[in-house]
Amino acid sequence: MPCPHKPEEDCNERGAALLIAIFALLLISVVGIALIVSTGTDSALTGNYRTSTSAYYAALAGLEEARGRLYRKDPNYINIAAPNFLTPQGTPALSLATVLYIINPNVAAGEAVVPYDLSNLATFPDTEYQTEFGIPPPTTALLVNSVSPDTTSSPPLPGQLFKWVRINAVTEFALQIHVNPSGSSFDSTDPLLYDPLNHDAFGNLSPSLIVPPNPPPSPAAEQALEITSLAVLPNGSRRLLQYIVAPTALNLTFPSVLTLDGNGVSFPGPSSSSVVINGNDGNNPFVSRSCSTPLLSPVWAIGYTYPGDAGNISAGSPPRPGNYTGAPPTPSFGPVTLPANFQRPSTLDGVVQTITENADILLSGPLNSSTFPTASTSTSPLTIVVNGDLDLTSWHHTGYGLLLVTGTLTYDPDAHWEGIVLVIGKGIFRGGHAGLGNIDGAMLVAQTHDSLGNLLPDPNLGPSLVDLSSMPGGLGIYYDSCWINRAQPPLTYKVLSFREIPLAN
Repeated sequence: MPCPHKPEEDCNERGAALLIAIFALLLISVVGIALIVSTGTDSALTGNYRTSTSAYYAALAGLEEARGRLYRKDPNYINIAAPNFLTPQGTPALSLATVLYIINPNVAAGEAVVPYDLSNLATFPDTEYQTEFGIPPPTTALLVNSVSPDTTSSPPLPGQLFKWVRINAVTEFALQIHVNPSGSSFDSTDPLLYDPLNHDAFGNLSPSLIVPPNPPPSPAAEQALEITSLAVLPNGSRRLLQYIVAPTALNLTFPSVLTLDGNGVSFPGPSSSSVVINGNDGNNPFVSRSCSTPLLSPVWAIGYTYPGDAGNISAGSPPRPGNYTGAPPTPSFGPVTLPANFQRPSTLDGVVQTITENADILLSGPLNSSTFPTASTSTSPLTIVVNGDLDLTSWHHTGYGLLLVTGTLTYDPDAHWEGIVLVIGKGIFRGGHAGLGNIDGAMLVAQTHDSLGNLLPDPNLGPSLVDLSSMPGGLGIYYDSCWINRAQPPLTYKVLSFREIPLAN
């Protein structure tokens, strides 16, 4: 139909605006659909990341629960739920056949967690163990419950979402790494140890994992443990993480069996022929050696840190200098060098604070034998700290572990102590009376505070005193690297390595 009042070519353009509008609308629709799809994809990716991250941190929570429960001062210490799972420092290591699982089923859902049941996916089987050790996880594995959820809080806190955490010894074969450079194959029979006092081929200190006997371990070497954690979320997201951990202690070493730390020290020695100070490792004829680690080289019977105090020591040694044996010559005493944190009042006081913070028993002095505990045993050595004076007169018992006294320690020679005795603060040790006891391990005496209890100014320690002149009996002090090590419980478990283990779809 002709267009009135318009040229014919204009009539041919009728509907162009509509087409343009339709194309524009189509373009906008395509862009909108693309944005919607993109937003959906982003939401899906975000959701996947969120669930994956949640599973990761749930598995990490399992690792940290297990690591925390290895520490004996933790209220949920693993040996409470599984007695004797962890052995004392310096005793035989955890065998490869001993495996413990901390399980965390969803009780409300009627869930069962049985990691060694490889035939049932619903019980969350531990297939990783078979991958590492070449055999299924032992059906004799210990199962203990997680402390999650925390039902002691009000309201109760929600529990973690990991399913199990495994704790076990570890080998080169399991990790697929050569810890020791020698050998063409991975060792699958010897549990790995962590030796903080290991030295490299050039003699430099090189803390590392080792497979004894090459190199031979130091007395401070302790077993490395593997901790593996599986987390499974309700939506099926799974993560498997693993730590290798090892206990870390103070690692106190003693260059002499009796060390007088400080300036102007005094040593009025005993007159009794029975009192011996012996720096030969494990040479106590009255007590059997408590570990199988190699003997250490002899140390001084009596060591002092200020060379000018040589006369004070020699003057106190008669009339029986032959009773002080160890590193030659005889009588065995000489100047020693202690770690830097034992050379100044402020840093040595820091060592005292660290021991105090990790003590099993903390007591306030003055204290006497009637109130001093007898709870320590050879299998459960304790760290006991007495803030103040301690008089052990008439304490006819044996103590095991680390004893720290910040005041004056009056020692009854009829008492036995297996481990470490530290008298740091007033720095006064007195022996008295008679008896048939001995100290088996090492002892250090240092003055860091004045008579009013004030910390001495750096850099010099005060004149410590070991007075045995009124001690008519007793068997003395014997160096024992086994008890020196066993008396130092772990302060924590150090993470040596961390990895995520891929899971099959």
